[in-house]
Amino acid sequence: MSTFDYIASVIFFFGSSLALFSAVVMITIKTGNPKANRWLGLFCLSTAALLTRGFLLHSGFYTHLPLFTEWIDNLRYFLPFTILFYVKTVAFPDFRLKKWDLLHLGPVAFNIVIKWPDYFNTSDQQIRYLAQWLDSSLMQSGFYADLISRVIFNLHFMVCLVWALIIYRKSKDTIMRATPFGKVYISWIRLFTFPFLPSYVIWVPGALLLAGRFSMRYFYCSLNLFVSMLVFFFVYRVFTRPEILFMARAQKAAKKYNASYLTPAEAEIHFKKLLNLMEEKEVYLDPDLTLFVLADQLAIHKNYLSQIINEKTNRTFNDFINAYRIEKVKKLLTDPERKEATILDLAFEAGFNSKTPFNNAFKRQTGESPIAWRKKNLK
Repeated sequence: MSTFDYIASVIFFFGSSLALFSAVVMITIKTGNPKANRWLGLFCLSTAALLTRGFLLHSGFYTHLPLFTEWIDNLRYFLPFTILFYVKTVAFPDFRLKKWDLLHLGPVAFNIVIKWPDYFNTSDQQIRYLAQWLDSSLMQSGFYADLISRVIFNLHFMVCLVWALIIYRKSKDTIMRATPFGKVYISWIRLFTFPFLPSYVIWVPGALLLAGRFSMRYFYCSLNLFVSMLVFFFVYRVFTRPEILFMARAQKAAKKYNASYLTPAEAEIHFKKLLNLMEEKEVYLDPDLTLFVLADQLAIHKNYLSQIINEKTNRTFNDFINAYRIEKVKKLLTDPERKEATILDLAFEAGFNSKTPFNNAFKRQTGESPIAWRKKNLK
């Protein structure tokens, strides 16, 4: 084994190991967005398979496991649609597979069909085939079917990659508002899609070289080195920012919002917008107002809105809204023109939708019942 092949094999081995470890971690995580985690885990598993084959071929270990070296190549065909389904699941949490999604299995089915006779060859025949494949051009007779399969794979990957990027561009705002980690999800989608675009800078000239009957060895090695570098970077980002794997959970401790990505400046801007909605537009008069509805009007995630209210006013969402409603009721109770109206009617007008919550909120805020407060203050 040459020094070059030895170094490349070591890189591929570590890249494959890290990709496999990442796959196990992501597939087994049950919190957060489990479906997205699983698709990302399958993507990492396929990457591990790709690099494992590269390690076996460049290290020479394929001579001990020729059939495994051939079979594991089929997992590479899962890369295109797993990254697409990951992006879809992040953008649309209710995403479900449909029957036509089975078409994504077409390329791997084609590869299995054309390789099927080779799987039943003797070990010596399989070893000889793999050695010729690595050190020969795919333009030679005997490799045309494999070349077609690889072209189909790359076209499939390109289509899925572009498709995923289109979904990302159209759904960026939705992703931002669908989870408190919207910004992080977006950065991860970029991380798992953008870097693969340059891979075609390698693939296109490489295909031209192969057409000129150049050996597969260095072209194949270049692609595996590129993927290994991406894996090292991916793993570094995963374990330096693992919060992407989880959704925010309410905590009673003082460090409740330590994991939040809402900056103080952003919180102040949204708080001013919130006060404008409350004081100028009086949105609290809507009895159907909820945290989600108000967050939607502010174009932020509901967890961020809850955080802003908690930190800026030291109140829960319900207490914050009811405080405005109580002040509205107090104005109505002291209005001489409304003295004939019942207290409950005025409460409903201020946004309350039932008697008991209104009485409790009023007494908690004023220290008196609505009736006693009205008698004292109505002139």
